[in-house]
Amino acid sequence: MLTRRALLVVACLSVVAGLGLLLGTTLTPSRAAGLPFAPASPSISKSPEPPPPPTLRETTPVQVQLASGAAYAWSLLDRTTGETTGSANSTTYHNTTESMVKAWLVADFLRRLGDRDPTTAEKQKMSTAIRDSNDDSAQWLYLKDGGNASIKRLFSTCDLVDRPVLRSGWWSMTQLTARDAARMGACIADGTAAGDKWTSYLLNEMEHVRGTAATADQHATWGGGRWGIIDGLPAQLQSDTAIKNGWTLINADGKWHVNCLAVHSDWTLAVQVKYPGKLGLAYGANVCESVTRQLVYQPASAEG
Repeated sequence: MLTRRALLVVACLSVVAGLGLLLGTTLTPSRAAGLPFAPASPSISKSPEPPPPPTLRETTPVQVQLASGAAYAWSLLDRTTGETTGSANSTTYHNTTESMVKAWLVADFLRRLGDRDPTTAEKQKMSTAIRDSNDDSAQWLYLKDGGNASIKRLFSTCDLVDRPVLRSGWWSMTQLTARDAARMGACIADGTAAGDKWTSYLLNEMEHVRGTAATADQHATWGGGRWGIIDGLPAQLQSDTAIKNGWTLINADGKWHVNCLAVHSDWTLAVQVKYPGKLGLAYGANVCESVTRQLVYQPASAEG
């Protein structure tokens, strides 16, 4: 038989449980009796971490089906390790830089300003040389930089190693390998070329290159230059990538000389293409894009 005390406890528990039902709350006997209670830890499933952003890395051999009479080279520089990968001819094949070297002309001008800031007119020259690939602006910068002396400074300042070629009086006819073009890009990105004060300004200009490879965007002394590598990058990388392309149909050999340069915080990439003029500018732009797409790499979460 239940003792009087036991009956009293049961009665109290019943009353408390009833109140819990009325209040829409379930009370356990341990709570009702004021006994120690250790609530179970809620089971919270951890959301999977998003994968790291994509980057560029050669994981499979890059292959481009070239048209007859065409040649190309490419070089990728890992800015974290300093290592370069590229086509077999990336250290021996030279192409004229054309407008790609305008990025250096602007950098050289900025670095040599000393303590003064550029004037509004000087900024206009630099901006149009980069964003619109304006030849007249580039020529003005070239002369202000000292002409041939500027190109010689490019070779030494950026530590170019593959026997770059200077043609006196012609910034566009400077000849670089793909590896040296990638090294020039790294030289611009790390502040060596323009100096710490003006590097972010220059990279911002290069991030805002405009215009396409379409004929309607190409003019006698300036033209659209936002094509090539930038079109082969995932959207996550495009907004943080600075570019400067160079392109000219050279009458002497009847070929397009095309160069694509892209600069990112993790890497620099240069692609060079030379091919018969009848193929048009879009052909070279597509080769640059194709090489880039093949280099896009998505690290797994485990790789950090």
